[in-house]
Amino acid sequence: MTPRLLPAVVWLAAAFPVAAEVPLIHPLTPWRAMVVTGPDLRSEDGELFVPDRRQRVPFDVTGAENEGQAAAFSPRPPEEWIAPEDSGDQHGPMALFRPHRVVVEDWRTPEFDDRHWPRYQADELFDYVGDYGVAVRGRTWLSSLHLRTRFGILDPARATDLRLTVTFIGGAVAYVNGIEVGRAFLPEGDLPPLTPAAPYPAEAYATTEGTPLPMVSPTESPAPELEPHYRSRIRTAEFRIPPEALRAGGNTLAVEIRRAPVQGPMGRDAWNHLAFREITLASPSGQGVIPYDEALAGPRVWSAEALDAVAASAPERPLVRRRWGWGTVGSVRGRPVQGTLAGNPFDPLRPIRMATPRGGTASGQVVLADPAGLRNVAVRIEADLQGDGRASLPASAVRILYAGPNPRTHDLDGLVATPPADATVLPVWLVAEIPQDQFPGWYEGSLRLEANGVDFRVPVQVLVTGLTLPPPRDFTGSDLYVATSPKSVAMQYGVDLWSDEHFRHMEASFRLQAQLGNDLVFVPVIVCNFHPVPKSWRGGRASEEDRWHAPMVRWVETDEGLRPDFRILDRYLDAYARHAGPPRALTLGIWSAASARELADAYEGRRQPSVEVEQRSPLEVEVWDPETGRVERRVIPAILDPEGETFWRPLLDGVRDRVVRRGWSERIIMLGLGGDMRMGRQTVEKVREWAPYARWDLLSHFSGDPGPEDGRLIATGGLEIGVMGLPGLRPALARVLEARLATPPEYLELPTARWQHDPHSPLLLYRALPLVFGRLGHLGLDFWQPDGAGPRNHGFWTHTQALAVPGPDGAMPTVRFQMLREGVQDQEIRTMLVRAYLALPEDEREPYRDLLDELHRRIAWGGGYISNHEMAFDWPTYAAQVQEAAADLIGPRIHARWDRPPAARR
Repeated sequence: MTPRLLPAVVWLAAAFPVAAEVPLIHPLTPWRAMVVTGPDLRSEDGELFVPDRRQRVPFDVTGAENEGQAAAFSPRPPEEWIAPEDSGDQHGPMALFRPHRVVVEDWRTPEFDDRHWPRYQADELFDYVGDYGVAVRGRTWLSSLHLRTRFGILDPARATDLRLTVTFIGGAVAYVNGIEVGRAFLPEGDLPPLTPAAPYPAEAYATTEGTPLPMVSPTESPAPELEPHYRSRIRTAEFRIPPEALRAGGNTLAVEIRRAPVQGPMGRDAWNHLAFREITLASPSGQGVIPYDEALAGPRVWSAEALDAVAASAPERPLVRRRWGWGTVGSVRGRPVQGTLAGNPFDPLRPIRMATPRGGTASGQVVLADPAGLRNVAVRIEADLQGDGRASLPASAVRILYAGPNPRTHDLDGLVATPPADATVLPVWLVAEIPQDQFPGWYEGSLRLEANGVDFRVPVQVLVTGLTLPPPRDFTGSDLYVATSPKSVAMQYGVDLWSDEHFRHMEASFRLQAQLGNDLVFVPVIVCNFHPVPKSWRGGRASEEDRWHAPMVRWVETDEGLRPDFRILDRYLDAYARHAGPPRALTLGIWSAASARELADAYEGRRQPSVEVEQRSPLEVEVWDPETGRVERRVIPAILDPEGETFWRPLLDGVRDRVVRRGWSERIIMLGLGGDMRMGRQTVEKVREWAPYARWDLLSHFSGDPGPEDGRLIATGGLEIGVMGLPGLRPALARVLEARLATPPEYLELPTARWQHDPHSPLLLYRALPLVFGRLGHLGLDFWQPDGAGPRNHGFWTHTQALAVPGPDGAMPTVRFQMLREGVQDQEIRTMLVRAYLALPEDEREPYRDLLDELHRRIAWGGGYISNHEMAFDWPTYAAQVQEAAADLIGPRIHARWDRPPAARR
């Protein structure tokens, strides 16, 4: 709780008598949570052991050698790369690689800084494991779950009847302000990191007849006659909190849940032997305490990290079906996380702290709230941010935005320039955009917030690292395609397609594409939905509702027949280039499997370069009458028809002329879209005669294609690939980045990361996806769908339709957009670091590889529990370390470091 708010809370508690059984925490109280992992522990006949293939390795939890097996993500590089504390090199690259423990002895104390621990609400912690412990196939390595929150005490001497009740699977120990107040199902004395809870009885594993209990998912209910067996897995403990453990004001409650060892008829698959169910803290008399609900009353401000999703209300139904899983990669699509509804009123208010290179962007947020509604909101940075010496960062370099409702998400996601009316929860976002010539170092300022007649001030700290980034259009570290929907924009603003007003509204979408460094422009030509759902791979004609891609090239009647008209395309390319620069790929949508008479087949190992098929749907284009403005559809020849060259070659020649005239390479011209079923050999050879410079854009598994060779990829059917869109790629580990730099591919890799993101995915996912794969494609920017109808993104099983929300004049960013923007920037920094360390001798490169690959170790470590938020542990520090390592090699090297912010220096 901030000092400004504490007197008001004390006055409320004194002015209003409290009722009996006063809760000190709330079902929506945010918890900081961290998981510790360890080896797979089993128990049999009283012996604790680790199964190792066919043998049992005895396990002594008190053995010092076993403590090294406990990890809450603590990467440990080779000892020779760790700078000793007294080495004198405390600020250089080697200082970045000191091993650290995440869960340390003081984690349970009030002084422990838990701001970067993942934040959950109680229902989110419980939602993952269901009622009786969801099956954890081969993942019984969860060792302990550490939970922290805060509650309020008015007078410790009067608070004599506090009761803490913990419901869990495993064992539990509780602390208040660092003092243990009780434990259950755990041994007495010290608790080394891997000490398990008491084993479960046989009835928790099997029926009375000895038959193993079937696994139940979180969405299932067991048979009624078996329910007592499942309920035996749930344990409850009640602890009394002594007054001497309390202090006036904010108090820290820490609960650690330990797993029980697996035993009974369980193999590698088992139900989770560690789980959170419920924690309540209440005072029967209500004496000497600060009721949690009262502490939430009135205007207040609370801290949130940029990766914290914030919501104004609980969802009416689950956001994502559980069957998708909750990780970041793998079964990564969704999450049960609903967004933090209310920051803990007893948490300290912390500075908004950001780090970014020169020429880069960074963001942070703080949240205004009042259950009665926020009125007369005004927010400003009071003055330029001041650095060391005479340097300053203009206040204008830090934009102030407000996260408001987005009908496509549950979180407060849309970033708008003015505060939404009648908000009760209002995230205030700072988006810093640093000039390339900014002097590096720390900069300090103050954010002033006003609401309901109350003023708040929050410190703002920005670290400008020594690295300098190029404009996003010049990024080389990633391939990126974020698709726009001109038809959606026209529908949203009620303007005529391709009118002056339409292009004015499209400008905002181009500006957002430029901020991401978008690489591809898609130019629809034929009338087709270009959405490779199964019905359209080989046949089904797109419905009228699906024909949403408005062609950018129309045909007009002339004395010589139909001829392409490029006026829309010229205007579109000029507007796009004005903001985003030349694209790296320009894909002409000229092909549909449903309209083909010849196909190549490249799926699951098949390599059929040409198969004759029956045309199921004729090709159509739009024909425009310049005099009347009327547009109609017309059936046109296929590429292999006798009239094919007469019809198609003027299109290809006209596009090439426009590309070359703008000073762009003709090699950016792509033809598509094909998939596993794609253009056959005759089609490819015919088009190669007309346009030998053109390559192909495929959305395919590429499971029946030969691999790339010397940077080129020739797919089944003879297509030279210019754009490779596929469901996923191998992780962008350091060695993979090195290989890409050694032999750069001559094509764009645009994986769709299918099933790995949707509007309700954690913000960390959007920040991490560009880093996980290094490339990312077919995300939707502005596919706005009123009432679920309207244009849809044509990605390959991609679930992101809109990274922007409609603003007054065009697209405005979302929180998810900003996270993706910073993720693309992170990947560029990683690539710069790889390029720099490759100039070092081989024996000096390993620590940098280790730092980069830490990202993937975090994913592997934390992906199997709760959601992917475990990877977020101190993410700002990790991202800053990569920046600092790159800056130290590339220059200039500066004294200011992330781990020594301005407050720490004073």
